[in-house]
Amino acid sequence: MRSGKGSIIAQCVTNTNLRILEADPLFSEIVQRDLPELRQLDILEITHQEDRIPNTIHIDNLRQHAHPFVIVKRYVLADGSITWVRNHVSSTTNGIGGTVWVATVEAIDAPPAGDPALLDIAQRVLKWRDVRCGSFGAQVFSEPASDILIDLFVSEQKGRDVCVSSACLAGHVPPTTALRHLTILEEKGLVLRVPDPFDKRRFMVELTDQGRATVRAMLEAFLRSEAR
Repeated sequence: MRSGKGSIIAQCVTNTNLRILEADPLFSEIVQRDLPELRQLDILEITHQEDRIPNTIHIDNLRQHAHPFVIVKRYVLADGSITWVRNHVSSTTNGIGGTVWVATVEAIDAPPAGDPALLDIAQRVLKWRDVRCGSFGAQVFSEPASDILIDLFVSEQKGRDVCVSSACLAGHVPPTTALRHLTILEEKGLVLRVPDPFDKRRFMVELTDQGRATVRAMLEAFLRSEAR
């Protein structure tokens, strides 16, 4: 998902209970609240209700394992409207031995409207993949290229970014094999690797227009076959 809204990039700091401690003026601009008001809130209070559970899951993982994460979600503004953001969240120390969480917040355009029917069948295909690989073994029954494409489609429909390592996991094969399939997909113009704007060591994977059309055609064929 590309940056939008002039690529506003802000920062917010919370304690481990999610209470907002500091926020720069750009964050206040994004959420339309000044710092004194923000310091009375925790981050979930300004997070859209539908995004609170995935946000909490990421936070629990950060709390237990100190693993940074990226999440695309919505903030609820003071007037009740919403704004979309991509948050890069990591753990650091506050200089006096305590732990704080720092979010680099990027204002983005709203994800494109999804197609519920295609998303539903894509998720069912991935569930069958999990059953197939779990029951019979991924080494024999894996289909890495199509699995990666469908997983990217589902992530795009849900507004989630996918890094190279996550895309490879979707292939259900060893990393070197998954990377080889990812390279083939890229050479065929179906996916694109783009630098993570916040971590130049990391690359994200996106469907190209051709890749998106290919997945949609495949899923539409599934839908037609079910209707027979």
